[in-house]
Amino acid sequence: MHISDGVLPSGVLIAGWILTALLMVVSIVWAKKKSGDLGEKIPQIAVVTAAVFVACLFKIPVPPTSLHLMLAGLAGVLLGPIAFVCVFVCLLLQALLLQFGGITVLGVNTLLMGIPAIAGYLIFIMFSKTKMPTWLSGGLTSFIAVVITTILLGIVFYASGVDFGSLNMMLDRVDGLPVLSSIADALQSTPGLLTFFMIFLLNVPLMIAEAIITSFIIPFIEKVKPEMLESYNIKNKS
Repeated sequence: MHISDGVLPSGVLIAGWILTALLMVVSIVWAKKKSGDLGEKIPQIAVVTAAVFVACLFKIPVPPTSLHLMLAGLAGVLLGPIAFVCVFVCLLLQALLLQFGGITVLGVNTLLMGIPAIAGYLIFIMFSKTKMPTWLSGGLTSFIAVVITTILLGIVFYASGVDFGSLNMMLDRVDGLPVLSSIADALQSTPGLLTFFMIFLLNVPLMIAEAIITSFIIPFIEKVKPEMLESYNIKNKS
């Protein structure tokens, strides 16, 4: 999910930074209003940020390219709205220390992972109000978070007029698959929709992987340290 410097036009980069700055302020104010003193959450924020940082180093090979874990949905479940700041810090460190992504594109990359993190928080809270088992609600939350990232990535590429680099190779991969090749053929006349479709296909393994990971982690945390979950804190304040 790291877009590199030099890929996107300046207008999109500027818009990315403006939206990221606004959402940083909103997330901090929101988190303070919800939790009060954020100083008490600094250890948890640091641990989750480190986990996201490390997770991004693990790649899932999906020919003709590879994907890396995000854990944006999990970050949202554990941190609430302040997860947006966690994502920004994580991506900044990756850009500076590992040359993942870049500084000019940091705003856009933060939106790609930060918005799904906030959405993950809201989705998990919604699921927590139902009788859905925690492992399922956690898994679905992470799955949907990756779907949101995929949609945002498609929007960024479309708005930038950038062709998805692996599109032609991906089309070759689905040629032998009747349903997928039929959909791809039907979308050939609409390059924007075709790009969305192919990006979505490319990210399906990531959606499944993150759903499985979260479906194991959330029930474990709920059992050993439930106060780490934002849904637990909300229930106990209501």
